Amino acid sequence: MLTLSTGATHPLFLYGTAWKKDLTTSLVTAAINAGFPGIDTACQPRHYREDLVGAALSNLNREKLYIQTKFTSPGGQDPDSCPYNASAPVPEQVRQSIAVSLKNLGTEYIDSVLLHSPLRTAKDTLSAWRVLEEFVNAGKIKSLGISNVHINELKELYEEATIKPAIVQNRFYDKTSYDVAIRAFCRQNGMVWQSFWTLTANPELLGGRVVGGLAGRLGVSKAEALYLLVLSLGKGWENGGGVAIMNGTTNEGRMKADLEAVERLDEVTEEEISAFKRLVG
Repeated sequence: MLTLSTGATHPLFLYGTAWKKDLTTSLVTAAINAGFPGIDTACQPRHYREDLVGAALSNLNREKLYIQTKFTSPGGQDPDSCPYNASAPVPEQVRQSIAVSLKNLGTEYIDSVLLHSPLRTAKDTLSAWRVLEEFVNAGKIKSLGISNVHINELKELYEEATIKPAIVQNRFYDKTSYDVAIRAFCRQNGMVWQSFWTLTANPELLGGRVVGGLAGRLGVSKAEALYLLVLSLGKGWENGGGVAIMNGTTNEGRMKADLEAVERLDEVTEEEISAFKRLVG
């Protein structure tokens, strides 16, 4: 487990629910049964069924689950299924979206809410953030974060925010230099950096010598070896935080195997971590 800047704990793996459609409830149930302690979703019917995530969470021990959702601005919504009034001012959009999320998820509070991306302007982003801060102060949200963000946008938000971002969720791939600058900012400020597209976007890493060597030494799959190396990028962060991964597998056997592999994180050597850092920064 990682520690957020708020003092709360954060799982190394969250089960990602994008594009699961009508299978969402059964897959989230399978993930929880396999041992996933955290679930990631969004109030964005275009790509997520947040309501079906909630159906899977009903009658479970809420305190043992980490639940994360997102506010998605109108640009990321289908007009026919937007869960709030897209013509309303930004603050009201956010209030309506969070109310829908709380209802969909059947919970009194949400562990973390992310802006799915920065809004059209920095002013709008901060306006949305101010409303999320209100929900934190009311006890309805525990931690805040942002996804699909560039380093300058993150620094500006961090500077202006009263309640600082505790989480960044970004793609892990070469087009952004594996987010090395943002990961450094997260390390400096005790934030959790969440990786997505970890496998899909990285066939070169999966087929490379470093991943293959670790997989062979530990007797795990190359996918599991890459997960271990990415998680290792967050080891030893002095101010808390670290690296976590979105895992969206639909294979129940893989769910269990991936979780078992994470238990071997301490077996990754400093030499292997250094070799991986030479590839991704």
